[in-house]
Parts: sequence; C-alpha cells; structure tokens
Amino acid sequence: MKTPKTYPTQYLQTVSRAVAVMRAFKGGSRDMSLKELTNELNLNKVTTFRLARTLVNEGLLTQDPASDRYALSFGCLALVDTMLDRNGLAEISRKHLRKAREETDETATVLVREGWDRVVIATEPSLQPVRYVMEVGRRNRLYLSGSGACLVSGMNKDELEALFAFIATDPISREYELTKEVLLSRLDFIKHNGWGTAQGEWAKEASGVAAPVYDQEGKVIAAIAIAMPRSRYSDSYVDKCVPAVMKTAKLIGKEYDAINR
Repeated sequence: MKTPKTYPTQYLQTVSRAVAVMRAFKGGSRDMSLKELTNELNLNKVTTFRLARTLVNEGLLTQDPASDRYALSFGCLALVDTMLDRNGLAEISRKHLRKAREETDETATVLVREGWDRVVIATEPSLQPVRYVMEVGRRNRLYLSGSGACLVSGMNKDELEALFAFIATDPISREYELTKEVLLSRLDFIKHNGWGTAQGEWAKEASGVAAPVYDQEGKVIAAIAIAMPRSRYSDSYVDKCVPAVMKTAKLIGKEYDAINR
C-alpha cells in the first residue's frame, strides 16, 4: 500500500471555503446570520454571501425567510445516509452503544477507518451534564487516540509501514508529538490486553478506552470507544469501562457477521 502523496497546488480554495462554511454549523446544532458566519470564517462579507447562497441553491444549506439566518439543510443527509450504514454496521451498533452508555454513564461511539483517518459513524452521547460528545461524521487522524490505535491494530505489515511513512511527514503528527514508537507501544498494549486508551491527545479534555471490533475472519472492521472528560478518568473508572467496551465490541462483531455472512 503506497503512502498517499499530497500536492497543495491541486486544492481549490473555493471548495475548501465551502467545506468550512458547512463545518461552521457544527453538524446542524446551530444557525447563523450572514454576519456571524462571516466572522466565524474570517472572510469578507461578499465571499461569504456567495458561498452561502451557492450552498442554499445546491440544497445543502437553508435560509429562514423570516430571519434570514442560515442552517444546514436536510439535503445533506442524501450525501451520507447510505454511506454511513452501507454494511449495516451503524444500525447494528446503536442498541449496543446505548447499553454501553447505560453501564458506564459515558458517551459510546463506533468508528471506522477511512484512509489515514478515523470517522465516527454512530454515537450515543452521555446524559451527564458534563460529558464528552463525539458527533457522527467527526474525523481525526487514524494514529491519534486509543480508538485509532485499535483500528491500526488490524493493519498488515505493508499497511503499517505505509502509515509510519505518512506519520513521519504529516504535520499533524508533529503537532501532537505522535511518533512511530508511541504508536507501536499502543499496539503492543492492545495486543496483550484487548483494549487501548489515550488521554488529551486530539482534544485536551478528552479521554477514554476503546476496543477493536472483529469479524468472523479476525479482521478489524471498527473500533468501539467509551469517551469521557479527563476529570473522570481514573483507575476505578477504567475498571468499569473496559469490560463494557470489550463486551460491546464482541456483540457488535457477532451481529455484524450474522447479517453479512
């Protein structure tokens, strides 16, 4: 597997800005005026207006006719609905994630690998007033966090070497001081314990435990994570969450095989 090459000159600034507009709405949890959106993106008003109107025309944003405020449109769902559950994994996971949340009082999430990233495809947020939430669609580097290491643990030798080569050149790895040696240590821990953990890596206040989800052939198809604020992370809390995350991973893998065999 070859390491993907990046060519900055191939990127279209207009497309990048349009994506930034979409992300500004935080997954649909907020609406914004043109002024608020302009300030959020740090662009000029004319550029922001054109971007927003184009996305409204494409059915990805909606504009309230009374207030003129913008919000994500349900038209976005057409882009990802089938993709998120193309093999039934997200739907299978939900009931098991709810059970894990009940057992731990924390956010339970399932993530899959996509290139050198990990992506959330289903989540059940904690009901506690102070909690850590991982929204569906959230994307982070694969090599960051315990859940990422669980996904990496399913790679073959060639894939691992390609990932290590990518880590050596990726500016994000330098930002988080993530090295090949750190990742190898995590992989060794997962191999011997069946679960992984990390604290304050891709988000300073986030911590948690994770476990790989295997299919009947022993292939890692996903990772289950129990995410919590670092203030609640302790040995006793880990003792509570690890059995839940490992049980959840096993149940999801078993049901996945029953449906996809």
